[in-house]
Amino acid sequence: MKPSSATLAAVLTLTSSAAFAAYTQASSGPVQIDTIYANEFGSPFVTFKTQINAACADGTGLYLYNQEIAQPNTQLRNNKMAILLTAKAANKRVMLDYFFGGFPNDWANCYISGIRILDQ
Repeated sequence: MKPSSATLAAVLTLTSSAAFAAYTQASSGPVQIDTIYANEFGSPFVTFKTQINAACADGTGLYLYNQEIAQPNTQLRNNKMAILLTAKAANKRVMLDYFFGGFPNDWANCYISGIRILDQ
């Protein structure tokens, strides 16, 4: 491989891997849902009354699904939304499985992967 080709390959490798965040899986303790809303692109965003993770938006917010996936599964997304709305309407706490990564306090770097409604 010529030096210029090796340099180009290294640059492409670095820039392509930087496009995707390295996510870490985590779980929350019991939390109360504060708000559920959608942004200008229709992506549901949920905030909680207590901090989930300081690396996420203001520490209290998570997207309903991964923003880096171009075509999220609509049925799975609807199922998660149904559980959130049920918990909010019943004023129940939830426990979350979620992923976080990327830059601290970045809205797009945290998303919910699982939700459990807790008995009170």
